[in-house]
Formats: sequence, structure tokens, C-alpha cells
Amino acid sequence: MKIEKLAEIIEKTSPLDLQEQWDNSGFQIKFDGAEIKKVLVAMEITDEVIDEAELLEVGAIVTHHPLIFDPVRRVYDNEIAGNHLVRLIKNDINVYSSHTPFDKCAGGNNDYLAGLLDLYDVKIMETDPDGFCRTGLVRLPAPAGEYAAAVCDRLGIDRRSAVFCGDPGETVKKAGLCTGAGADYIEKAKEAGCDIFITGDVKYHQAQSAREMGVNVLDIGHYGSEKIFTENMAGYLRENTTLTVIESAVSLDPFVLL
Repeated sequence: MKIEKLAEIIEKTSPLDLQEQWDNSGFQIKFDGAEIKKVLVAMEITDEVIDEAELLEVGAIVTHHPLIFDPVRRVYDNEIAGNHLVRLIKNDINVYSSHTPFDKCAGGNNDYLAGLLDLYDVKIMETDPDGFCRTGLVRLPAPAGEYAAAVCDRLGIDRRSAVFCGDPGETVKKAGLCTGAGADYIEKAKEAGCDIFITGDVKYHQAQSAREMGVNVLDIGHYGSEKIFTENMAGYLRENTTLTVIESAVSLDPFVLL
């Protein structure tokens, strides 16, 4: 398959016009007309992911987080970003990223997370003008503390790495969620009538504000909420291409429990 066709297939479900102004989705590295047979899917590029790609001899890597966010002013192979670019180009590896488009699109990260949590009547949060957040109803309402623990268990997240603020005894009937760093939508979740809001990267002052507003918030971490990208995107590519699609086996969680 031509590399351009791979992008066309990805953009059919997560078009680039969905991306935020600050984002840089799309091709990060592209060899025009390159024929590819194997694709590696990973949340982002690291040295270990490149090692994996070299070993597997893939023609492309599809990531969630873009390899390049800001304009490149220099490429030094003794710096992290420069070394990544040099290694990938030397090995003729194309890189395509679907970031905010895959967060927003139907069937993307947020819809997929809602599905994993077995929510029903899932829809875009009516108070979210950006289209990232989802709301859904809980099949078996439970106290917020118990529900938060069940979310961690369902997603394979160590409970010790998750953080909860609010009232553990309040019954959860309606949940809101935003993968990645969605703490800016906590107030929107309250306005939407959510009993709990699930996201990552909640800061201290945001948690204090949430508690003052009476909103239960479960922070499952940036990685914890977005690691699902790999299996989700890989599944989509398997269904829509004849490529050999490989899910990265590299653990990209930078945090270690002590």
C-alpha cells in the first residue's frame, strides 16, 4: 500500500479538519510514494519504540501524540528530538499522527473509553463546545468511590496511581469523560449533570475547585486514559487495510509506583 493511502484511510474516520489550532496531526515524516506492508501503532515515539520499529522492519508508525509539535529549528543527533528524527529517516520509516482528530471523532479515544466503561446513551457532552468530552449513563449506579475503583480495574490501571477528589459516597448515575488532559472541562461536566468526571492530568488547584463545586473527579493519568489509542487504532487499521498491523509492546508510562 502507498503511504498516502494509509493517511487517506485514517483521515476517513479522523479528518485533519477536526484538529485544534495548536495541534500538529498528520504526517510527521513522509517518503512520497513509499510502499508499506507493515505498520506499528504506538501512543508516541520514544527510543524504545524506534528500536521496536527497526526490529520489526515496519514501513510506518502511526501515533497519537505528534512527533513534532513546535517548528523544528535544528536537528542534532545528540538531542532527543533530533535523534528520533535522524533514526527514523535513516530507516525509511514514515510517521503519521492522529491526535486531537482521534480524540474527537466518532469511534475515537473518547467513544472507545466510554465503550470500555460500558456506559450507555453515550453522546458528546452538551456543554463542551470543542467536542472532546463524552457523557454516558452507568448501568449499575454505585457510590463514587466504588465506581472509581471499578473504572481502574476495568482499564487495568493500578488504583494507587489514580487520584480521586469529591464525595466517595455520592451515587454515580451519569459519568463524563475526556481522555488526556481534560481538567479544563470539570465545570462543564458539572453543568452537564455528571456525577463523576474521568480524565487525566488534574492539577492541585483544579482539584480544589472541583471539590468546592461539588464535582467528583477521577484522575486516571494522561497515559492511563490514552493508552487505549494503540488497540483502538490498530483495530481500525486491521478492519480497513490488508497491512500487517502491530501494536507496540513498549510501556510508555513514564511514572513508576514506589
